[in-house]
Amino acid sequence: MIRVLIVDDHKILAQALVDYLNSKEHIECIGMVHSGQEAIEQVPRLQPDIILMDIGMPGMDGIECCKRLMEIDDQLNIVGLSTHIEISVAKSLFRAGAVGYVSKTADINEVVTAIEWVHQGKRYIGEVIREEYLSELSNDKPRKVSSYSYIPQLTGREMEVLQLIAEELTTEEIGQRLFISSNTVQTHRKNLISKFGVRNSVGLILKALELKMI
Repeated sequence: MIRVLIVDDHKILAQALVDYLNSKEHIECIGMVHSGQEAIEQVPRLQPDIILMDIGMPGMDGIECCKRLMEIDDQLNIVGLSTHIEISVAKSLFRAGAVGYVSKTADINEVVTAIEWVHQGKRYIGEVIREEYLSELSNDKPRKVSSYSYIPQLTGREMEVLQLIAEELTTEEIGQRLFISSNTVQTHRKNLISKFGVRNSVGLILKALELKMI
């Protein structure tokens, strides 16, 4: 069971998240607080596995709250929620110590995906900003990644397939996980191999690791 704490000043939205997450068999919402200060007071007592943190709270915003919580316990898993989709906001959140970012404009199912990924020890970047985030990373200056400086621009679905390939899932397993056909998975795999300029899936994973994309 994944124990989740929600930190959001919008009480109606927070309650909706509580109800939705509690409908999932593998997730339990253990609490809901409405300010950064409340989060700092309650997190040590509740010890959640995942904290869903609204970034745009008045007073102490989510980014500042994230920084202060990480000073208390740097092993916390914080996923930011925001109506903003600016890359600068996502970067500030990750620099503060968060490991996930989901836009409030995304499908609510993506919140569950983010929780699952982060609980497995992976960073999650919401689909709404993922392509823009990777695109900006490829244009950052100065930048040097080994001798290979080109970072391919991937779609959200290609990023998902890449991550699952890295987890050693078979084509059939990836299809089942993403609810797509095996032929579609194979097409994404071929496109990834082409974009990365490699010969096979092994080369694909090695290059993605080199570029710190997984």
